Amino acid sequence: MFEMPVNPFELSEEAVSRISADDSWAPAESELPNIDARVIRHFLTPAEVEVFAAELAAQPFVPVGLDGDAANYAVGDPVGHLRATAESGDLAAEFYRRLRTFLSPEVGSDAPTDSDGRRWKPAAVNPRMRFITYGDGGRLVPHYDSPYFAPDGRRTLLTVVVYLSYEAVGGETRFIADRQNELPFAQRDFSDWHRPAEPEEIVSTYHPEPGDALLFWHRTLHDSAPVLEGTKTILRTDVLYEPIDAP
Repeated sequence: MFEMPVNPFELSEEAVSRISADDSWAPAESELPNIDARVIRHFLTPAEVEVFAAELAAQPFVPVGLDGDAANYAVGDPVGHLRATAESGDLAAEFYRRLRTFLSPEVGSDAPTDSDGRRWKPAAVNPRMRFITYGDGGRLVPHYDSPYFAPDGRRTLLTVVVYLSYEAVGGETRFIADRQNELPFAQRDFSDWHRPAEPEEIVSTYHPEPGDALLFWHRTLHDSAPVLEGTKTILRTDVLYEPIDAP
């Protein structure tokens, strides 16, 4: 899949089976203001949130820096968050089953993501699941999510963030005004910012509830606000798309 996973572990079969077996799933979709992003409330049931909490309590997490790139972190650097990674095709399949009705059947050049000018259709959820915990002072600088290009021609276009806990003051997911929006994607600079966003640059803020899922296009400028107190834990994955052959 991507580069080497950060701090890999295996989700237990029992945990995954308890998620896919829950029949009380009742999602509701809403849109965030001022940004092309959607929230699926109750993407996970309260029981499923507890399954993840129990599973993650037994896993060691490793520190990652403020830019979210584990390769850039050195002992003594400020810690942005703690991370562990699992690969699960079964969990990805269950997530895709739940997401399918909320996904556009086709993504083209008019979508606000770098689709390379081609037409794509949703195909699967990425089985790489990145579990991320933000503690006191934890944050993520303003940045753009990058696509993954699979060897079989598929690629990711849409970010999926599932909130597993939110017992924090601060730590909101924030979307930031992007002066590059009028430029073609090929001409944009997708480097991480080296400064925090100013209050006037924030165009939309999302205060999550455990079990919610947030969907937004890659290359959407966003950050994670500093956690002032408590913790926040998320699961981060993506939707894989496959090309639609030209007629």
